[in-house]
Amino acid sequence: MTSSRQVPDLRVFYLLLIGVGSLFAHLAAEFGAMGSDAETVLFSPRHWYLGCAALAGIVIFVVQARALLRQATSARDLKRMLRLGLDQLPLRAHGARYYALTAALQLGVGCLTQIGEGCPFCSHDVVAGLLGAIATVVVLALVTRALGRRLPALVCFIADVVIAVDRHAASTLVTTEQRGIARSLDVWFPLLFNRPPPKLQHA
Repeated sequence: MTSSRQVPDLRVFYLLLIGVGSLFAHLAAEFGAMGSDAETVLFSPRHWYLGCAALAGIVIFVVQARALLRQATSARDLKRMLRLGLDQLPLRAHGARYYALTAALQLGVGCLTQIGEGCPFCSHDVVAGLLGAIATVVVLALVTRALGRRLPALVCFIADVVIAVDRHAASTLVTTEQRGIARSLDVWFPLLFNRPPPKLQHA
């Protein structure tokens, strides 16, 4: 890890959080309104873009998370960076209004994707679909709040794992280099060690 005093940009992670919530809200609306009939829509071509978006989100999350972890020198430094980054998010990522805003964005984006697909659940129980979507984003808000409270412990665990992996990789590289030097000494330098100094070779 390398040290950095810059404030990390966590907006990408916030957008990913909204995307995940909207995906769950989308699916909850369909299953809430259509029941088992939603399975025919779930694996239909109209949902291919959801699968592509989910894969892209996973890749972006992994890349951004690795970059963030490598900016910190320790778990304490990582917690400091996250605290500064969270302060840059809407409502400083704190309080009931923040979770309500996040849930509303997730629900809104989820409904927009439904409209973009032609609203397949509109011909079924729309009220049940909307209630299912609302319940989903509320549960996600509670989960996010619980994870936020345990953020220090999670940060320490993640930082310790990354530091251990980096140290193992560094020690493996050093051991490999030392073995390479030892092999070259075995092949070349013992022959030179047995020679007399240049001044005594012609004496």
